[in-house]
Amino acid sequence: MIDIHTHILPGLDDGARDMDDSLAMAEIALKSGVHTVAATSHANTGGYFREYGPEGYEERLHAFRMALQREGMPLTVLSGMEIFTTEEVPELIEDGRLISLNHTPFFLMEFSFGIEAGEMDRMLENVLEMGLTPVIAHPERYACVQERPQRVADWMRKGCLAQINRGSVFGRFGERAENCADILLKRRWVTCIASDAHKPYERTPYMADIKEYMEERYSYRYSRELLYENPRKILMGRMAAEDNRSEIGS
Repeated sequence: MIDIHTHILPGLDDGARDMDDSLAMAEIALKSGVHTVAATSHANTGGYFREYGPEGYEERLHAFRMALQREGMPLTVLSGMEIFTTEEVPELIEDGRLISLNHTPFFLMEFSFGIEAGEMDRMLENVLEMGLTPVIAHPERYACVQERPQRVADWMRKGCLAQINRGSVFGRFGERAENCADILLKRRWVTCIASDAHKPYERTPYMADIKEYMEERYSYRYSRELLYENPRKILMGRMAAEDNRSEIGS
């Protein structure tokens, strides 16, 4: 499996606290069947977490990769950020201050959980107009999507992608997020599922259970699409808008 949303780098946000946490998370991911992750630390948080630039991020990423190599752990770790989306994001992208998923045109973007739909529309359009693709992080957790899940289909038709959290499917973020995730999965308004892992002891990168759930509840083909094929296309920069739209139900 491929996990495009993890907070596995040490000491950058509310994810792994240190290298020991990062290595423990890597071990959990590998044992659960994950071979590739994107290290998507929180970015552009307005000081909520310690701000860092691309240089600091790349240094931490390199150190983690070296630690994995020393420990003989065959986890591929690719670059990325979970970007808190504000009106300034297009300018920050142009200035090279925000890192996309594996340096592709795909950016993992999160929003305030109480954001108004119109504001979210506008900020997504701002990025789409740059010829880039927003990958909407955990849409099932936003109130405006919980009120009207159809919004995700609307955004996907415009060219956005949608990543739901494993934890939402299992009720870890409340009943509304669980119900919304269920609707999105049933209607095929999901591009991929990721762990959004933060720690080795809670919100972990364990993914074997969601693979089993998807295969039993839906099908092997749908499970593979959301847990391997689409994440792979995203990280290779090959997830075409036409591929995304062809999967959107009515």
